[in-house]
Amino acid sequence: MSKKKNNLDNDKKHHFRKKKSAIVRIEELEDMMAEEGGDIDPEKLVSMYMPHRKRRQIGRALLRLDKLQVVLLAMMLLVVGLFIVAFMQEKMGNFTINLNRLELYRKGISIDESGNFENATAKLVADTVQDATNISIADLPEDIDSIEGSHNGKNYMAYTYYIRNAGKEDLGYIARVTLDSCAKGAENAVRVAVWKNGERVVYAEPASDGNPEEGCTNFKTDKVVCSYEENNFLVGNVDKYTIVIWMEGDDPDCVDSIIGGSVQFSMHIDADYDDETSLVWKFIKDIKDTLTGDKPINAAGNDAPNDSYYTDQEVRWDTRRNQ
Repeated sequence: MSKKKNNLDNDKKHHFRKKKSAIVRIEELEDMMAEEGGDIDPEKLVSMYMPHRKRRQIGRALLRLDKLQVVLLAMMLLVVGLFIVAFMQEKMGNFTINLNRLELYRKGISIDESGNFENATAKLVADTVQDATNISIADLPEDIDSIEGSHNGKNYMAYTYYIRNAGKEDLGYIARVTLDSCAKGAENAVRVAVWKNGERVVYAEPASDGNPEEGCTNFKTDKVVCSYEENNFLVGNVDKYTIVIWMEGDDPDCVDSIIGGSVQFSMHIDADYDDETSLVWKFIKDIKDTLTGDKPINAAGNDAPNDSYYTDQEVRWDTRRNQ
């Protein structure tokens, strides 16, 4: 009798082990619990198999999708991605000034938002104006060209910076303001005013008849707003630029359809010559000048070169040669 009971117990255990490899139905679970005297934890048993069952169900559901549904799903994801990119683009609006490091910065040309050049560099970034609405040019402050660095106002961006030659040779540069991106036709109503050493010019897209907007100079091209060429930038010279950008309310193209639009501009300062000298030779020459004490260039410093004009002076806006 005892031997028969042991065989029966072994069959039940074998039955339980066999069920571990498959989904256990509720009725089978109740039978097994009755046979085992209620020693099986149903929560543990069910939790072991439901996740696997759910994954298989999801997989079978995806396989049942026809090609059209897959294409529609992919298109929906693409539209969502494009919307996110477009939304991010609308929030862009920084104005950057980039100086050519290879041909200008290494030769002692630098830029700074202060006329004292305490933090001379090769790149500057203006603060962004968010949610700007249209204004008139008459709303701009009269002293807007006399404030250094980023000094945005309500509904306009304003940035003032300086460029100097504290190097060892006279040279030239070209400064270009470019339209890098735009949205919803905002570029048709935007104004870009540039003060160079106190003299102002206002730029705008041509009017619908092709003529310049009142009091404005046309953008040079679709992508270039304007360019300033300085052919004789002598050692010790310092130039001052103020850039102001706003949406002109008196422009006929300043309509409701451009609400939510955006524009992004930048200024690039490059050499006015093409130097085809190899990078290796330029590097060797810089090392040679350093070793021989031939007034090594420090574009980020204020030390002036020993030439016929500057002697133991600092190159700043108030000590500039081109006053």
